[in-house]
Amino acid sequence: MSWIALWIFLAGNLSAQATADAEDIRGPKPLIEIPQSEKSPVTLWLSLGASALLLGIAVALWRKQSGKQKLKTPRELALSALTQLEIKSDELSAEMFANNAAQTVRQYIAGRFGIAAPRRTTEEFFEALAQSKDSPLISESQHLQQFLKSCDLAKFAASQLNTKDRVELIQAARDFITTTANPSPNH
Repeated sequence: MSWIALWIFLAGNLSAQATADAEDIRGPKPLIEIPQSEKSPVTLWLSLGASALLLGIAVALWRKQSGKQKLKTPRELALSALTQLEIKSDELSAEMFANNAAQTVRQYIAGRFGIAAPRRTTEEFFEALAQSKDSPLISESQHLQQFLKSCDLAKFAASQLNTKDRVELIQAARDFITTTANPSPNH
């Protein structure tokens, strides 16, 4: 029994409860008031106005930046495409080179004159052009026909294009685009 008595004695002294003098319960702390700055209506309106001004400046800058990225003209697109074609001229087969050159000129014609050149064969295109006597392309039709026929030979007849032929085709396309880029005074 001595073990049980010792156990009870020790258990009584190991109580989790604090003694009465150590137990000190304090009441709630008083509320702390945070001083609020009194904003006058003028301050409120000024901050709203400044925010609107900054938003307006941001929109103006965005529009100015997007205005710089305006759509290129058919002439600019075509000349850029021809420059790219000239750069990779040696890497392309004669058929691919001629196809790209002809497609560039056809897309230029579609964009500049509103004629569905990319969707027509060369013969169909020139038949439609012959029926349209007032087209500004009539004066350049001889050069255009020669250019497109040269491209067709390389595309469909497996005609080989050496470096000189490729340079001449690109130059013929550039000359055609430059000549027809600006509207003639008669049309």
